[in-house]
Amino acid sequence: MPKPLPELIIWGGTGNFKVLCELLRDEYRIAGYFDNNPAIPKAYGDIPCLGNREAFGVWVRQYEHREKPAFIVSIGPGYGPVRLEIHEMLLQHGLQPIRAVHRTAFVAASAQIGEGSQVYAQAAVCVDAVLGRACIVNTAASVDHECVLGDGVTVGPGARLAGMVTVGKNADIYTGAVVLPRVRIGEGAVVGAGAVVLKDVPDGAVVVGNPARLLKQKN
Repeated sequence: MPKPLPELIIWGGTGNFKVLCELLRDEYRIAGYFDNNPAIPKAYGDIPCLGNREAFGVWVRQYEHREKPAFIVSIGPGYGPVRLEIHEMLLQHGLQPIRAVHRTAFVAASAQIGEGSQVYAQAAVCVDAVLGRACIVNTAASVDHECVLGDGVTVGPGARLAGMVTVGKNADIYTGAVVLPRVRIGEGAVVGAGAVVLKDVPDGAVVVGNPARLLKQKN
């Protein structure tokens, strides 16, 4: 008789959630998902929506005397701080974080993937790269050798980080952007879709274009 799959909950019920359902289908039994947005559907296939943060507080009490499920937070780009905040909340309730790596992704043996981080289909995380907690490396993105990504970073579909790039906490690098070797992307910075980054990007800056130029500075 096959061993039962471990139980998992996902926080967030939009596109990234659907990607994770496909990614994790053979490894976990997804017991349900939580989302604070009341417009989120009440079920996805046979996976129920378990409610919002208030509902979570009630739901988790059933596990006071037994092992709690694993978890992962599926909130996508632009919400790194929220992803990290919910990750910490679930940790404090005794749930166990997982790492999610798609079966078609490449992750080098020497790469480090932080808890709660996600590597999607056909993405690459190369030699000696380091991903912090709750990062997302989206479909077909590439994180080359010796890159370092801080907690809560999102690398969009098809984006390319060349070797030895450093990305600060909660930065977002959007679809198809290219970051040249040894460049630093600052904490909370945003690299727009298709941008080509030739030089360091300050904390909180939003850059766009080829070559990338400053669009605005976030507060």
